[in-house]
Amino acid sequence: MEAVRTMLQDSGLQPKFWAEALHAYVHTKNRCSHKLTEGKTPMEIWSGHKPSIRHCRTFGSLAYVDCRAQDEKSSSPKKPSSLDISTWIRLEKPRKKSKRIDVYYYPPSKERLRSINDVKMYCEKNKLEFDPNQFNFKPTKTNTRFEEKSECHNETSSDSVDEASFVNDIFQHEIYMTEIPKTFKETQISPDKEKWDEVMSEEIKLMQNRKVWDLVESKSNMKILGCRWVYNIKHDEKNNVKKYKSRLVAQGFKQRPGVDFTDVFAPLVNFDIIQFLFVLLVCILGWNHCQIDVKGAYLYGILDIPIYMQQPEGFVVKGCEHYVCRLHKSIYGLHQSGRQWNIELSEILFGLGFHQNELCNGLYTKNNCILLIYVDDIVVFSKSQSDLEDSILNIKIKLEITELGPVRYLLGVNFERIGDSVYLHQNTYINKLKTRFKNLPRRRITLPLKVGCILPDRVKENEIK
Repeated sequence: MEAVRTMLQDSGLQPKFWAEALHAYVHTKNRCSHKLTEGKTPMEIWSGHKPSIRHCRTFGSLAYVDCRAQDEKSSSPKKPSSLDISTWIRLEKPRKKSKRIDVYYYPPSKERLRSINDVKMYCEKNKLEFDPNQFNFKPTKTNTRFEEKSECHNETSSDSVDEASFVNDIFQHEIYMTEIPKTFKETQISPDKEKWDEVMSEEIKLMQNRKVWDLVESKSNMKILGCRWVYNIKHDEKNNVKKYKSRLVAQGFKQRPGVDFTDVFAPLVNFDIIQFLFVLLVCILGWNHCQIDVKGAYLYGILDIPIYMQQPEGFVVKGCEHYVCRLHKSIYGLHQSGRQWNIELSEILFGLGFHQNELCNGLYTKNNCILLIYVDDIVVFSKSQSDLEDSILNIKIKLEITELGPVRYLLGVNFERIGDSVYLHQNTYINKLKTRFKNLPRRRITLPLKVGCILPDRVKENEIK
């Protein structure tokens, strides 16, 4: 139904035309090829011949139907109220049956404002104040619509703007847009462009310091993977913006099993164990605890198989455009990255005197200190504060880490210490949902009780009927 909603919104039709939109979508989908059908369309497979698309029109195009007898028709067609619903006609005021029906199409004449430049031109044309910070358009690929010329001229100039549609588009855009860009190009037109550029530069600098890759000349026999930037905004336990984050991710889905990677398993501590140790060690025994985050964890893993990747978008070395990256470390996105990082982390902890638990591979112990490992998040428990600080200091010598203090927010769960108890809840996640959907239309909920009804403090069993 996503396609149906999109077609209705783009055409400006009312929701009551959802059935027609669905019919038009299925009609079009059956005439589109798919990689699984080896270039053939579903209609061609069903009927045995290639279908024609000459009759297809833009969904929601205006059309006029002349249902008069042939000898009554004049040079200019009569225009009853009708609407062209893509590939077939729905008459809002049906007429009597006719042997022949002539249809005159009027392609959509309204112009959509789909980019910041379109909005700027519209504001200049109508002498309106233009503030680019009020708009945050997502860049989209330009789609060219091929429409057949009508025998009749458009009644409205193609330069006119449907103001209602413009306002509706902006409203829908504000509802469904998020502040996190999806692509590198979106960061370049984002109001937070400087922040995104800064975190991307930090990521590239980190990879250079870790010697993640070196540039080699591309050869025809190389299997070269693509890469893309992935962006995120981290929040603290109070849902305040903590930091902007970007990661360069390789297109690991193009890797070949047995050739580009073999084993991929990497152990993680179960969340039930985290809960159990908090109850036992923190609530009952009163141990100290601290959460640390490993910066660029996967970039510590060493690859044992040569892998080649394209240079990251926005950071292609000048003069070396035809060169590719030969990876030495397990960059994000590769199938074996999690495993290679876990192997490297285990060797570091073994060197510091920690022992891996046989029943839980994500748990390490050393005297009065316990470590819980969940990818790049490490929780440290210790009986004394001095042992806790010593353990963190030893890890900091080997890894670049960030001390986050006592655990307050881990794996999407809030840890709130009140007295001798630790309360686990998801208040931060709920607030994120409220912020995300606060502009959506609200529906009234019918309650079984009257609004404002005061419930008694206690109801006795004999009072219940």
